[in-house]
Amino acid sequence: MIPSENFKPAPMTSNEDRRLEALKKLGVIGTDQGDIFDIYSELALEVSGFFAATCSLIDVDTQHGISLCSLNGELEKMTEGKPVKVERAQSPCAYTILTPEPLLVPDCREHEIFKDAGAVKAGMIVAYAGFPIINKDNYVFGTICLFDPKIKKLKNQEIKLLEKLTKRLAHQLDTQAEQKAITAEKISGAIGIFTETVGETSLSDFNYFVNLCAGRDIEVAKCEKLKNQELCFVTDNGFVELTDKGLKLQFKMGIQTKTLNKRKVEGEAANILVDSMLSELEAL
Repeated sequence: MIPSENFKPAPMTSNEDRRLEALKKLGVIGTDQGDIFDIYSELALEVSGFFAATCSLIDVDTQHGISLCSLNGELEKMTEGKPVKVERAQSPCAYTILTPEPLLVPDCREHEIFKDAGAVKAGMIVAYAGFPIINKDNYVFGTICLFDPKIKKLKNQEIKLLEKLTKRLAHQLDTQAEQKAITAEKISGAIGIFTETVGETSLSDFNYFVNLCAGRDIEVAKCEKLKNQELCFVTDNGFVELTDKGLKLQFKMGIQTKTLNKRKVEGEAANILVDSMLSELEAL
């Protein structure tokens, strides 16, 4: 966003501290998840017919773009596909998060506040439409916003569709936050169960066990403690596999998989299997 000395920054939300705490728990800011959120900006662009659409999250002083879509990909080329950051003090979207209703401005040049925004003065933005992303606890995380270099006014049906789209994005963010918390809890529980069985142990031993559960080939020397606990054994071919006791522990930890001990798995395929093992914890 082009800075402007005359633009009046939006005030903070009435529940700013709690909002920021909830936003932090999402764990989305600073991560590259554009592939997940691009569908929302793409659909917003399709529904509205505007020049560009963005999905953004707003923290204490910065508006973080998590998705950007523009006509013919013009803005994506300019930003090289990287997330766009804007000073909150210079952002019209900082006004959108103050209300549960969409902020619709067909001509920002006639708006008392938006007329002084740098991008408006530069002619880059004339029409603006912002839809607040409100989570299940009524915290506004950010916006789906649309802008165009020409005067544009959304139709009632378009507004309804964009409101539904924004609610869907808010639900996805809530779901991700919940899954993150559940995953952390389940992994902690799995480590606890593993420790109860093995006794004094290390994360390395836990890692070796999970890799064995995923069918990955582990060096015999690294599995000495697991062998002593009768959780694995060495086959005639020199591979390490789980014993019946190891299989029972795997099931108790909730990371069983159908591909267990079927074949030797290496490289990226092994990494995918390990990730799959850990993701099983989310479904418990």
